[in-house]
Amino acid sequence: MSTALLSTGQANRVGVLGRLTSAAEQAELLSLLAAYEAKADEPFEVDVYDAETLPAPVVEALIRLLDHGQPLIIVAYRPLLAHCLMRLGLPVRQVAGPSPPAPLARCRALVVGGSAQSLDKLLQIVSGLPAGETTVFVAQHVREDQINLLDRLLQVRTDYRVVMPQHLVAVETSTIYVAPPGCHLKVAHGLVYLTRDGKVNHARPSIDVLFESVAGEYREQCLGVLLCGFGNDGVAGCAALKEVGACVVVEDGDECGAARVLPDAAWVAGRFDHVMKCAGITSFVAAAIAGFQAAPSGRLLDLFLEALWRQYDYDLRGYQRDSLERRLKNLMGQFGLPGFADFQRAVLSQRPLFERLAAEISVGVTGFFRHPEQFRLLRDDILPYLASFPVLKIWSAGCATGEEAFSLAILLDELGLLPRTRLFATDLNAYYLDLGKGGLFPTAGLADSRRDYLASGGPGRFDDYVEHYGRCLKVRERLRQTVLFHRHSLLSEGVFNEFQLIVCRNVMIYFDKETQRRVLALFARSLHPDGFLVLGPRDGLIHMASEHGLVPHSTSAHIYRLQRGGAYA
Repeated sequence: MSTALLSTGQANRVGVLGRLTSAAEQAELLSLLAAYEAKADEPFEVDVYDAETLPAPVVEALIRLLDHGQPLIIVAYRPLLAHCLMRLGLPVRQVAGPSPPAPLARCRALVVGGSAQSLDKLLQIVSGLPAGETTVFVAQHVREDQINLLDRLLQVRTDYRVVMPQHLVAVETSTIYVAPPGCHLKVAHGLVYLTRDGKVNHARPSIDVLFESVAGEYREQCLGVLLCGFGNDGVAGCAALKEVGACVVVEDGDECGAARVLPDAAWVAGRFDHVMKCAGITSFVAAAIAGFQAAPSGRLLDLFLEALWRQYDYDLRGYQRDSLERRLKNLMGQFGLPGFADFQRAVLSQRPLFERLAAEISVGVTGFFRHPEQFRLLRDDILPYLASFPVLKIWSAGCATGEEAFSLAILLDELGLLPRTRLFATDLNAYYLDLGKGGLFPTAGLADSRRDYLASGGPGRFDDYVEHYGRCLKVRERLRQTVLFHRHSLLSEGVFNEFQLIVCRNVMIYFDKETQRRVLALFARSLHPDGFLVLGPRDGLIHMASEHGLVPHSTSAHIYRLQRGGAYA
């Protein structure tokens, strides 16, 4: 839950904390803005600290101030908000975010500690290790009288050599050293030391003992990971690693159940760098070991996409890899983080950076009445046929910022079908959905919108469906109320209704072949027997569509029907 706190500690200046999620918060800000409308000769500054978008009424109020000649300064602390307002022609001063952390040092050693419920997490991390000149040290709390098979369990998950070492063996790279039951494991001067010293924090082997010795041996060239468990053995070890400049990652206690005591203790002590879910730790560790030159490709990319899904419920796993690699490399440059490991730790530990990634990696190319020939066929042929349904359900899938959905609403309104239509617009990108809900669009594309509206067979004027605010356009209220925007992943979520018309254009081209098949199967299951599926001119899926019983209704227009459809098929 977020709360917007509005402060007026300085004349003609207001600071907005929070995301303006409630009507009361918005009303408070709007009243402050209205009070300044009469002061056209006085500069006015609005500082927005946390929001990625602003509600449409607030944007409209800001535009009114500008139109009245008010000297207005908008200071945005989030890059997405700056983008949101600049696309509408508002003056924005963007505050630079915090400087990126210093690049990771070469990772010569990885040290992992865990207790109860950490075994599966440890196996997952080890299974993701790439080939490299790194040594891994592991301490897991086990009873001294218990047979420990951890070395054997790990060996089947990795190409690293896994050993439960003897005293004074030489440390080697590409090797995992597991602390034996009843012994503290230390490393110094290139040798492994096993001792039977007293228990530390009721544990032998002790995570603290191992972490502290690795800190002394490798200093900043090591990476520490603390997993689930009870007690506080490992907290002091994390502090020792931090003191020498090593990077320390603690598992997110939310995925540890009752065994969150240990990671929570480390969090309270504050001696760590990042908190991540296990998938994020696995991905970050793999990239750190792969080194600074590692690219976002192959197995490293697979791990990162899995981490994004587990950490943020954002599923890019079925997207074409070539396109994702190009976009990620571009974003790494924009973020000033050329190393894939540094990029990952920033995105996986700072939600604002993830939200920027989510907004910028998506393809948001859209427009009103784009591909007008398809809209003409909908107007002249398909929607008149579907008019026999008492309630018409339509799905705009991958709607981006909503221009396609609003174009459908205009078309339905002109055919007299809008009052009995349920129009759903979905996308994976929450930022795009917020822009669509606001219904505000740049004036830059107005000429194209007018042209495409007429080419689609529009009998009137496109301008009749939008309000002109000088700097931007606003879709009229009666149209905005009919479009239901929801977040939905075509890759990982299923059927949520039955539709007479599904429109998903120029989205499938970004998916790999297997994902395209899964999405077509989803559309086939979501389509009414007498319904229609509209794909984009660039999708080119006619043969794959037939595998799911989808046959062309109009090959040139890329519109499909279910093969089992009625006499109209």
